[in-house]
Amino acid sequence: MRQWDVIVVGSGAAGLTAARNAREAGAEEVLVLSKGFAGRAGATITSGGGVSIAGAEVIDLGFPGTPDDKVEHFIHDTIRSGSFLSEQHLVAAMAENVAVEVKALIEQGTRITSTPRAPGHSSGRGVNISGVEMQKAVLKSATGANVAFREDFYAAGLLKREGVVVGVGGLDRRTGETEPIFGKAVVLATGGTTSNWRLRTAPEELNGDGHAMALAAGAELIEMEMLQFLPCCLVAPDMWRGLQFPWILGPQSGIRAWLLNKYGERFLARWDADKMELATRDVVAAAMATEILEGRGSPNGGVYISWAHLPRDIIENFPAMSRNVSADWVWEGFQMRLIVDRILAGHAIEVAPAAHFSIGGVRIDPGCATAVPGLYAAGEVTGGVHGANRLSGNAGAQMLAQGRLAGRAAAAFAARQPTPDASDDWAELEAAINAPRLRNDGPKPAEVKSELETIVERALSPVRKGGDLDAGLDKLRGVIADALPRLACRTDEVAFSRDWSDALECRSAATIIEATLLSARAREHSIGAHRRTDAVAVPSRELRHNVVSRRSGKTTLTREAVVFSLLEPVGA
Repeated sequence: MRQWDVIVVGSGAAGLTAARNAREAGAEEVLVLSKGFAGRAGATITSGGGVSIAGAEVIDLGFPGTPDDKVEHFIHDTIRSGSFLSEQHLVAAMAENVAVEVKALIEQGTRITSTPRAPGHSSGRGVNISGVEMQKAVLKSATGANVAFREDFYAAGLLKREGVVVGVGGLDRRTGETEPIFGKAVVLATGGTTSNWRLRTAPEELNGDGHAMALAAGAELIEMEMLQFLPCCLVAPDMWRGLQFPWILGPQSGIRAWLLNKYGERFLARWDADKMELATRDVVAAAMATEILEGRGSPNGGVYISWAHLPRDIIENFPAMSRNVSADWVWEGFQMRLIVDRILAGHAIEVAPAAHFSIGGVRIDPGCATAVPGLYAAGEVTGGVHGANRLSGNAGAQMLAQGRLAGRAAAAFAARQPTPDASDDWAELEAAINAPRLRNDGPKPAEVKSELETIVERALSPVRKGGDLDAGLDKLRGVIADALPRLACRTDEVAFSRDWSDALECRSAATIIEATLLSARAREHSIGAHRRTDAVAVPSRELRHNVVSRRSGKTTLTREAVVFSLLEPVGA
């Protein structure tokens, strides 16, 4: 059996950056486990490509920037945008470590461009690397560092021995075999939880496996109620649901498209009369969701976005100014000509907020270590850095900086550890993985998945209220008690069994949805991406972190005072 120094779970930018850094820091045997194909799985490839970097460092990298924009300003903007709910030492670690990773991408020839000032940033800051280019670049750097890969491997749980993480147990989806993989340190880089929402911008595999594994192993989750919804995503036709092209052609690029309700009212005037559709994402998403909830939306469950007030030339010339849209209107591999023709003909497009980015996640320290020895985490699976809202470009900064930090910390930990060859819990985990395969009479995993999505859609939309959260929690706990233990596969086929994978994903999703509902119910005021229609205003001094853990087999929530170690709230 091959022994690994560092095992990385996830093959997006955070995971591949961690793997490369682990090798560079001295780990000889580094393995990346990917749920799908490395280079195609995960959310990185769907990213808009912004990477926040302090303006002075942007200039050092050879791009136009603001010379008096220092790392400190980047840190302060991030803390303020998160409504002071960030764990501020994590913000500093991100801001201080991203430029060196972008420099490494530049040195290997990655196509990078400068980026304009984005909403929420106090100055022009950062660079742009398209999601496709980013994924290619980090995959190239990891393979160049002789990182090993295991694709189509479903990581289902962490293995521990005497309280220390010693590997990963899971399912080889190609063969249908269960297997323990031992390593001296593990880095979770499994992305967010957005595939638990029907309308989403990210791929379907991001259901919270990493979160669930970390929680079961003894790590904590923080601010799970904080999920960023991206405004202006297509709701129709079905084949394009969740695509963010209208956001790219509109507010994301600064073009003055109008958002309208069914009466033709520009409803953003009631939310931010100055910035209107160019307000920050959390404001625009909440405004749209409110119109839909209160019955002023469009026929397909959205609102309208319109460019009809603009000269056709503005739209026709957009590809010339865009980094991501070709002259023939291909965007992220999708041919958008049909949509553009409708826009040029004066039609409005139906859009709604889509689940886009998990702000909360696994709690880590500045070196990306969790509370469990041997376990590290990086990228969207982690929480704490963005607070209550994420600025544009900070996801790119997070995955590169935390990938660097986690990979190097894991390598250092591995260098001090003996080679593991057994765990205390593989037999129990293997039995749990195999349970749905051995049962053919029970709830269908796809139907339970749909039921979980319905709970999420009703209780955890961009605008929330206590009664819906309570009802969602009651419904979910019924599913956990009744359906999950009886999930069954309908065929005996084990290779690439969709039922088997769905059953495992249902378990992870249910765990994470429960944590999210508990956190959303506990935060009774609106802040950042978390909007309560029954909100009670709370002064900044009373800010609390929502921290979820597993104790005696039960998911529990505690609240901790926020520490303002670098920047105090104004007026507090």
